[in-house]
Amino acid sequence: MDLISQITSFSSNFLIWFIAPLAVFTVVVFVHELGHFLVGRWCGVKVVTFSIGFGPEIFGFNDRHGTRWRFAWIPLGGYVKFVDDENAASVPDRKKFEQLSEEERAQTVQGRPLWQRAAIVAAGPIANFILTLFLFAGLLGIMGENLRVPRIDAVVPGSAGEAAGFQPGDVVKAINDEPIAGFRELLTTIRTNADERLKFTVERNGQLITLYATPRREELPSPVGGTISSGVLGLKAVRKPYISAVKSGSAAARAGLMKGDLIVAIDGKPIPSFEALVAALKDAAGKRLQFKILREGREIVLPVVPDAKEVRGKDGSLIRRGVIGVQISAPPEDFIRKRYGPLAAMWKGMQDTYKLLKTTLVHLQKIIVGKESAKQLGGPITIVQMSSQVASIGFDQLIWWTAVISASIGLINLFPIPMLDGGHLMFYAYEAIRGRPMSERAQAIGFAIGAAMIFTLMIFVIFNDLVRLKLQLLG
Repeated sequence: MDLISQITSFSSNFLIWFIAPLAVFTVVVFVHELGHFLVGRWCGVKVVTFSIGFGPEIFGFNDRHGTRWRFAWIPLGGYVKFVDDENAASVPDRKKFEQLSEEERAQTVQGRPLWQRAAIVAAGPIANFILTLFLFAGLLGIMGENLRVPRIDAVVPGSAGEAAGFQPGDVVKAINDEPIAGFRELLTTIRTNADERLKFTVERNGQLITLYATPRREELPSPVGGTISSGVLGLKAVRKPYISAVKSGSAAARAGLMKGDLIVAIDGKPIPSFEALVAALKDAAGKRLQFKILREGREIVLPVVPDAKEVRGKDGSLIRRGVIGVQISAPPEDFIRKRYGPLAAMWKGMQDTYKLLKTTLVHLQKIIVGKESAKQLGGPITIVQMSSQVASIGFDQLIWWTAVISASIGLINLFPIPMLDGGHLMFYAYEAIRGRPMSERAQAIGFAIGAAMIFTLMIFVIFNDLVRLKLQLLG
């Protein structure tokens, strides 16, 4: 049985730590390159290669148009190579173009009208944005949204939120007149606006009031190790000790605890949160405790004797803990369940895509001007770690993360840096304004500078990844 458990555990970890990140990379890159490919072929351009990944080919095939579809060993990108490209970065080969016949030139990117060339380049990032939109819309249409009400359960003493006048029970309706749907959106807005004065529309005792607060900048633990600079107001949503499931044969089942019970107190001591419940049970194995619970509006007192369970501490030693065998989650009244029809899901997907792109741009702008630390930028190791973490939570979270990565890849590719799609569009904009292409020498210098910038950025983000990984391993 131990061997079977080990094999099952290895298989599960393999799927989470290898297959999930690989799937995210492959889907996002495939869609990006497919955008270039489809528009290029629609414009009559001959496609030589469609590659997922770089390096030596693992396997591939040729289609009826002569395009080589290949999968390579390094799954950290991909490319579409048109007939007149010098390399995988779509740098135009002017000499090769001049050697072609008029009929052959008509099948090249350089031989197409300016608007078609721009369309071919822009199609990659646009395909990524469309993928994000459809993934968001698909999740909304199939699963809907389970939004936690943006209600403030607690305000940290001495925090910026307390100074601004927030009180427990306040429900945040809008920030800077933008509606806030759930608590996650509330936290995201606060975290990405450190040192920025925000206007809050708050419902208190049935009335709307306006509060102004400036999130304080603090270094918070990052989910992939190290710390991340973030805005903090000190507003909390408490995880109430609401029982959503009772394990058969457990201490809770023997005592008569039921699904839907809210634990109010233990031995007369209030239990306002899940963390308080864990602390109360920590050294209570085998002890008789008096649980006061709220069931269908009535308070009931039940004696509970927690079972003992051995868990490993941070130092690897075995520690005896008290457990009662229940699953805790927020009560139903703390959530808003929203369902969407096809059109409503598409519209909400468009809104979510726009918000994601806007938030990302604002955050990058703050990094560029020095308001945020560049240490927050992550590279391939961070993406792998995050992909694995969200995959361990659930398939729907992996789909959501794929949508986020797709939008990010599309946005980054639009930056006006030679070697990226935005760099090509910058050259085309010059050609549209001046009426002639930029000189080959100027373009060559631009591509060299762009390559150096991308290489430097990759070294920087990988260094950030390694620092986080080191801190994570040491921590």
